[in-house]
Amino acid sequence: MPQGKHDKERRQRSLMEAATAVFAEHGYDAATTREVAERAGCSEGLIHRYFGGKRGLLLAVMESKAGEVVEGLRGALSDRDTLEQEIEQFLLWHLRVLWEQRDFMRVAVSQAIIDPEFGHVAEDITNQRASLILERLARHQAAGRIRSDVDLEAIGQTVAGFAFMAGFMGQVVVGLDREYLRRLSVGMAAVLSRGIGTEPEARGAKATTQTPRREGRPPHKGDQQ
Repeated sequence: MPQGKHDKERRQRSLMEAATAVFAEHGYDAATTREVAERAGCSEGLIHRYFGGKRGLLLAVMESKAGEVVEGLRGALSDRDTLEQEIEQFLLWHLRVLWEQRDFMRVAVSQAIIDPEFGHVAEDITNQRASLILERLARHQAAGRIRSDVDLEAIGQTVAGFAFMAGFMGQVVVGLDREYLRRLSVGMAAVLSRGIGTEPEARGAKATTQTPRREGRPPHKGDQQ
């Protein structure tokens, strides 16, 4: 690779990494390209040259994060022998990763709400996540673990949607207790696998375990123990 091209890509990565941190710390509106450039050790003018300004920089960061999320999820999903385990690992991965990325997620989701172009990136991430779980569900259906009449695309979108709701909305926005959401995710995997599986009676003791019922609202992280 020519040295000039290598340097350009290195500076772009540095600016995107710095932007991720600055946007997370201050929010998109309060963040400045000057602070991003200083943290990256680059000229502020490079942000405009490479990305067209702050908005283009955030869009580039979101697209990069989208690729990281999908590849990270693909690498984290190991082959599972049961449908319940397959859905459970998908949901629990999101609980962990969306919590770890919570600061950036706040910025990304807030901008996606008000800017259609950012919204398209978020939609693409959702569709790719749904496609990954759909691939796994198809494997289980081919193995006879899912009924032939089940709409796999609908189930894939349902699982991906629940993963986002619990992983981001539940943990980050609403502030629900993370252990509560973990139990809820495990329960969701058990209930869903029984509903679409071919042999629900053979799922074993774990599949028949119900998520404990709670009176009133779910616990929040700030509640007294």
